[in-house]
Amino acid sequence: MKASSQKIWTFGGGKGGVGKSFLTASTGMVLAKMGKSVIAVDADLGSANLHTYLGIKNPGHTLLDILEERVSVEEGLLATPVPGLRLLSCAGDILGMADPESGQKERIIKFISDLNADYILVDLGAGTSYNVLDFFNMSDEGIVIVSPDPASMQNAYAFIKTSIYRRIQRKFAGQEAVAAAIGHFRDADESSRPRTMMEFYDLLCTNDPSVAESVAEVVDSYRPLLIINMASSEQDQRVAEILQSASKRFLNVDIRFCGIIISDQTVRRAVQRMELLDFDDAQAAAAQQIRKTVQCLLNCGVAEGPVARSSAERPIPKTPTMGITDKLDFLGRQFHIQTEDLGFTGRSITTQVFCEGKVIFSSKREYPSSVNGKSDRNLITEMMRQQHFNVIRELESKKSQMLGTGS
Repeated sequence: MKASSQKIWTFGGGKGGVGKSFLTASTGMVLAKMGKSVIAVDADLGSANLHTYLGIKNPGHTLLDILEERVSVEEGLLATPVPGLRLLSCAGDILGMADPESGQKERIIKFISDLNADYILVDLGAGTSYNVLDFFNMSDEGIVIVSPDPASMQNAYAFIKTSIYRRIQRKFAGQEAVAAAIGHFRDADESSRPRTMMEFYDLLCTNDPSVAESVAEVVDSYRPLLIINMASSEQDQRVAEILQSASKRFLNVDIRFCGIIISDQTVRRAVQRMELLDFDDAQAAAAQQIRKTVQCLLNCGVAEGPVARSSAERPIPKTPTMGITDKLDFLGRQFHIQTEDLGFTGRSITTQVFCEGKVIFSSKREYPSSVNGKSDRNLITEMMRQQHFNVIRELESKKSQMLGTGS
């Protein structure tokens, strides 16, 4: 039986060679050293190599051995040199495993989801095949790995885009309006301008408005995390800003940036020697950055800092949560969207839209009665995020009316 507090993190990104397996292994090591029980799953069914990053040269048993009942689950979960961290390997180049049939894939997904550990880390293969996307979408907080080179950035955005549309496709299988809208987008001229999620909603609304609302809820719940790997300097953090901007504008998806790992000789040496990265080495910059990134992941990407504590341990938020701001350009005019929390004094969240120094739209949301002194910042932050992006969607859908008001 799986742990009640189990969390699944899937590691994807589209492009090969960006360090997904290395970061999956490293994240598992950091979590295990924190006292968490961790299972690292190699779901790169065609070219499994996660075991090499965990100091295991030849896995004795694989996922297929467990599924075909040649070994028990406990026998198939391989011990690693790090106490508390085990490996579920798919190594062995098993014929047919690289492209499992739908039923076999669903069986694998259920098996992984039912594993018993605090954290299940799933390392994915390259590309955007349905199998890769379906494994990535096992989690609402899939982790996208990207490097600063343009090809990786393009692949990362394509991966995020295809994964959200694949999530919609699976969630609403059998809904004719959704299938038709996805088909229309897929068949659109590739040379035409990028299609937006708002246009997808509009297409759905022409046939079934209630379905459009349900699809919007699925998109709102999709909150991928982002890690920049193999950076040359802190300046490469601009990669996150570019992907965040594109994802908000075209997909209505809010990406949370969790950390940047700068290229380090200690990483290269560890990989070449098939050794574990030494997280106790104060001179290993990458190791310290990975540790910091894992702390941010534990805090759901909301902010960098200490590992999130339980709600009972967190202090009452006496001050407002930091605001959210965005800028949008429509037909030569710039709109500034600002969402602020008024704290427990005002017990409300406000969003205002400015154009040329004037407030042209304002929205206010009171705290629910269930939010009291024991509530944590994460709940308020989520309320702010939802309201902020609901206003952006409304602004985009009524931009003609808003421009007239702001003139």
